[in-house]
Amino acid sequence: MKKIYTSYYANIKKLPADMVPIGISVGKNKFFQGQYDLRLAPTWAMMKMDREGYDKAFAEKLSKLDAKEIYDSLPNNAVLLCYEKFNDWCHRRAVAEWLEAELGIEVTEWGLEREECFPYAECCEKNKGVKRELVKEAEGEYMPEAVRKRLESYKKEREVTLFDFEFGEEM
Repeated sequence: MKKIYTSYYANIKKLPADMVPIGISVGKNKFFQGQYDLRLAPTWAMMKMDREGYDKAFAEKLSKLDAKEIYDSLPNNAVLLCYEKFNDWCHRRAVAEWLEAELGIEVTEWGLEREECFPYAECCEKNKGVKRELVKEAEGEYMPEAVRKRLESYKKEREVTLFDFEFGEEM
C-alpha cells in the first residue's frame, strides 16, 4: 500500500529524495516548480470566507470527489503541500482526514507521528508548529493528552461507591 503524507512548502528541501511533493494550494508557490493537484485545493472564493463558511464549502468540494480516484492518481510517498506550518489551520489536514475516512488509510504530516497531528477541527494559530502532547500509558502506548483527560473524566463519572446506593430496611 502506498504512503501519502502532508507538509508545507518550507519543508521541501528537507524531504528525502524518494518523496514526491505535490502542491495542493490555490496559489502557486514561487519556490516550488513541481506538480500541483488543484482538485484538492480550495478556491479563491473560499479563501475569503470565515472559517465556518470555508469548512462547509471545502467539505462540500471534497464530497464531490472520488477519494479512491485521487489516491490512485497519487504516486507512492506523495507529500501534499500547502503554506501553513503543521497543526495550523490548513486544508491539507482536512484532505488528510478525508482520505483517511474514505479509504481507511493513514495520512500523516511528514516527520511527525499521526498522533502528534491535531485533528483538523483543532488546528489553529495557537497550535501552529506545535506537536500534540502525548502521554505514555502504562502499557507503553502513547495517547493524546485530550483523549487521556476524557478517559479519566469518564472513569470518574462511572466510579461507584458504597454511598451511591440507598439501602432499604433489612428483612
